[in-house]
Amino acid sequence: MTDRITREESLRSFRRHLRMDAALFIASMVGAFTLSGFAHLEKFYLTLDVPIDRVNISAQQFVAYGAVGFGSFLAALVFAMALVGAVTLLLVLFEKPGADTGKPVTVPKWMCNARDRAVENRGAFVIVGSICILAFLLMSAWYLLVRVPSNAGRAAALELASECIVRQVVYANLDQYEGCQVAESDDMLYLLKRHHTDSMGVEFHTLELPKSGLHSVTGTVQKLTYKQ
Repeated sequence: MTDRITREESLRSFRRHLRMDAALFIASMVGAFTLSGFAHLEKFYLTLDVPIDRVNISAQQFVAYGAVGFGSFLAALVFAMALVGAVTLLLVLFEKPGADTGKPVTVPKWMCNARDRAVENRGAFVIVGSICILAFLLMSAWYLLVRVPSNAGRAAALELASECIVRQVVYANLDQYEGCQVAESDDMLYLLKRHHTDSMGVEFHTLELPKSGLHSVTGTVQKLTYKQ
């Protein structure tokens, strides 16, 4: 009876800690996705010469952009690891088993000295190793959550500037502007005017137009097929 009560108490404690760990994991992932999404969108709009602080972007959009980019990177990484592991296992299966000669392995003297020195100074090695691991984790986090989304945002902005659909903006006073609508705020429209595009890059400038007095925004005629 006592053992049963002890097991139930241990199970309740485990569940409590599990809920705390799950909440911490969710909070850390939301924070990572938000940072990644902000890095992506900031570079995207800066490349298009649009002030990000004027654009209406919700917190859900930051999280969504970060989750998509980070999830794609992780999926590609896991696929590459699985592919390398599968090929390695196949190579191992087709190799001939090695013969055991039974001879003792002779270790060079300098390796023995290095091993002895490492044992004598293991405290210093633990400290230096911990610092190196922490630095590696921080650099990896910065690369995955800032650098990679920023590069993806710039690439997406250049692709949009090269392939976006031109729209015609007409005001009540008959002023007309043509360009790609790349963003909008509560009181402004941001229109990208493309000048030239080729294999080397794209040349454009961005117009900041007020919404007041706006009469219509018309896109160009498109013809789409049912099959890609």
